[in-house]
Amino acid sequence: MYQATIRDVVEFEGIGLHTGEYSKIRLHPDDSYKGIRFFVKGEYIQANYKYVVNTRHSTDLGKGDRVIKTVEHLMAVLYMLGIDNLVIEVLEGWEIPAMDGSGYFFYKKLKKLVHKLEKEKEVLEIKTPVSVRNCTARIEALPFDQFVAEYVGSVEGLFKDRRVRFKGNIKELIFARTFCYDHQVEALRKAGLAKGGSLKNAVVFGKGGKVYNSEGLRSKDEPIRHKLLDLIGDLSLLGKYIKGRIVSYYGGHSLNYDLVKSLADL
Repeated sequence: MYQATIRDVVEFEGIGLHTGEYSKIRLHPDDSYKGIRFFVKGEYIQANYKYVVNTRHSTDLGKGDRVIKTVEHLMAVLYMLGIDNLVIEVLEGWEIPAMDGSGYFFYKKLKKLVHKLEKEKEVLEIKTPVSVRNCTARIEALPFDQFVAEYVGSVEGLFKDRRVRFKGNIKELIFARTFCYDHQVEALRKAGLAKGGSLKNAVVFGKGGKVYNSEGLRSKDEPIRHKLLDLIGDLSLLGKYIKGRIVSYYGGHSLNYDLVKSLADL
């Protein structure tokens, strides 16, 4: 497997999910083999777990007084497309544009721009099981001959312990939007989060599995597929291709980060 970049400059713009501010980013091809880097106010921030500064409801990277929020959806798409060398210039705002709350629009523009380089990918092979947990969730990393990621989760009023799996088909995940429950919205806003959230970029659930979005769900298990997208985006911050099977049981960004740190120590 060879490393890759993109063959042309591409831009994305829109509202930040949490900041509510207009955001614009420009992705530049890069063949320097320095990995994926964000360029924020004249400073490079490596897309690496060492620069994670927040995992509450999003994964944010920072260096000094520079921060870039909610990198996980874009990073997931880059990882699944095999793109591992890139400069992401932040032109306006300080959050990745939410787009429609999924990875679809990133995928749509980038899928035809993948350009292979001459150097092989760095690979992290999981040779012995690794597990992290908190009071409600756990994630396991198991030996396997390729990258496979799974997520097990529930949605109130709809289903319990539903499992979804990624084995290489990006189209099975990129459409899945971020989500929350109606009773969470006020608390998120009071915490200074979800300022840009709306039914245009998030799925909102009510009691009994009610979906507030008029178009409904894109798949019956869309929320679980989005949690898997998040997981892959967070795993990408290892900066290496993972050869192994990752299984998350109700995990979120914070536990994903704990796993990444544990894998980095292998």
